[in-house]
Amino acid sequence: MSDRHDAAKVDLRSADIAQDRRRELARLFPEVRTGDGKIDFDCLRLALGESVDVGRERYGMSWPGKADCFKAIQAPSLATLRPCREESVNFDTTGNLIVEGDNLEVLKLLQKSYLGRIKMIYIDPPYNTGNDFIYPDNYGESLRTYLQYTGQADAEGRKFGTNPETGGRFHSKWLNMMYPRLYLARNLLRDEGIIFASIDDREVISLRVLLNEIFGEECFVATFVWKRKAGGGDDSGYVAAEHEYILCYARDPERASLGAVEHESPAMTAKYSRSENGRRYYLERLDKTSLTYNSSMDFAIECPDGTSIFPPQPDPSNPTTIWRWGRSSVAERRNELVFDRDRRTSEWRVYTKTWEPLQGVTPRSLLVDKEHGRNRDGTRELSELIGPKIFNNPKPTKLIRHLLNMGAKEKDSIVLDFFAGSGTTGQSVLEQNQEDGGRRSFILVQLPEPTGREDYPTITTILKERVRRVVEMAAAGSSLDAGRDIGFRSFHLAASNFQPWNADTSTGPAQLEAQLELHIRHVRPDRTPEDLLFEILLKEGYAPATRVAAASVTGRDIFSAGDGSVLVCLDRALTLDVIRAMADRSPQRVVCLDEGFAGNDQLKVNAVQIFKSKGIVFRTI
Repeated sequence: MSDRHDAAKVDLRSADIAQDRRRELARLFPEVRTGDGKIDFDCLRLALGESVDVGRERYGMSWPGKADCFKAIQAPSLATLRPCREESVNFDTTGNLIVEGDNLEVLKLLQKSYLGRIKMIYIDPPYNTGNDFIYPDNYGESLRTYLQYTGQADAEGRKFGTNPETGGRFHSKWLNMMYPRLYLARNLLRDEGIIFASIDDREVISLRVLLNEIFGEECFVATFVWKRKAGGGDDSGYVAAEHEYILCYARDPERASLGAVEHESPAMTAKYSRSENGRRYYLERLDKTSLTYNSSMDFAIECPDGTSIFPPQPDPSNPTTIWRWGRSSVAERRNELVFDRDRRTSEWRVYTKTWEPLQGVTPRSLLVDKEHGRNRDGTRELSELIGPKIFNNPKPTKLIRHLLNMGAKEKDSIVLDFFAGSGTTGQSVLEQNQEDGGRRSFILVQLPEPTGREDYPTITTILKERVRRVVEMAAAGSSLDAGRDIGFRSFHLAASNFQPWNADTSTGPAQLEAQLELHIRHVRPDRTPEDLLFEILLKEGYAPATRVAAASVTGRDIFSAGDGSVLVCLDRALTLDVIRAMADRSPQRVVCLDEGFAGNDQLKVNAVQIFKSKGIVFRTI
């Protein structure tokens, strides 16, 4: 049977990052393509008007293992995300996701469905203390090590452990862990997207250089300094560290911006101390000291009593003070000036009214007010929800909501946190939606790190229970509006539901027979139809949050997803009537199991032609 009469296969691999980049280069610079479709990098340099001497030293950051990071990034994933309804809340209606698994593997799996869709990323990664760093050393085998870690595979060769400073590669291991994850995360951001990354003094310099390399130095937005505690003991050996950092970068600095924030801090209340027609303002003096004195801005202004006032000069022989407004502005906007006498000298002073912005104030780099929260606030919030001493130093929702106000002002934003911890980001998104009527959704990813507790054996159990409790409060009308999206879908990282053909297997008769059997029946026996459905959708580029509905055609069960744009039939005994009935629904694409054709090549050829005649993409798996 000719290939042109056969159905295309569903690609079970995650997106090929390197290939996507090569295609984009070829699209932008068609002249750099070679005859065999590869990229001629010398031509690319010429197209860019540059000449690079590879033998010369160049500014950058290097560390042992950096080259392996790119291998990890480019290695496609054959994993999947298995839905867990029993752990979810409002599974069929929610757009929120909680994924248990190694975030490197999960970020790869999200490339097809969330590429360029995330508005804001917040991460609070391991701070490299040497005690809580349990990501694998071999970053190209994250699925295998994750399966070993969670008891889904033979534990022999398990590679999770701590990162002691005595190991000799203390910083390198941390950089190797962070680089591929940040690289993949950047792909998911919208052009207007923003990433915030919490960090402390140990790795703030490394993280800054890392983000400069991945995002570009021009994409740096700000370094926020967050006051995590007030007072306390000397926990650094020399100085009592009261702060942490939050690095902020934009996907595209020309399109991204930080939203103005509402700020009712005591300092701001004191500053905007006057009010007129319900709007607050403060008086700002019209005179200012300037390093570039201009005599045209040093002129007399008439006061209410008929006297005149010049900009006050501390040293008349060396004038440095001028008016902020020129002569014409003073004349045209005379009614906006406020004259008041100095209480000490009774001399006139000239002011203007500076109004509090209607849309909030420009964000400040110092997050030191109580309104930004402290560590103890995060601990108290979690204790009130699920019990005391459950999780060490969770971030407070006040802090994350402040970041949401800057990075996810749009009310339909998707927010990603792939070091989700106890779930502060999830709670913050739900509460922010309640406050401003938003429809934001979250994606939380967390490795099931053991806690040593019987009630909450892993961090992911803490995470899910926390979000579940917040949802229960919403349903009870306690603090959240039950009419909004207040659920979450739980997924677990797992090996693919479909056992792939292994070309490296032994060519002995028994092994070859086993491989041929997989070619016919390659679905793992312990997987459910819903497991298969969500892997097919994921690998076809549909998000795990896609709404799915069960349907029936000619007495056979099918699934409809994406408002009917894709139909998935997992029936093992397809008929021509089923094929025609699905085609009559006019979806964009149809996916069926190869097993469904039971070796009937004629039926498969007919299916290909029927779908092709109606412009429907047809794939089998």
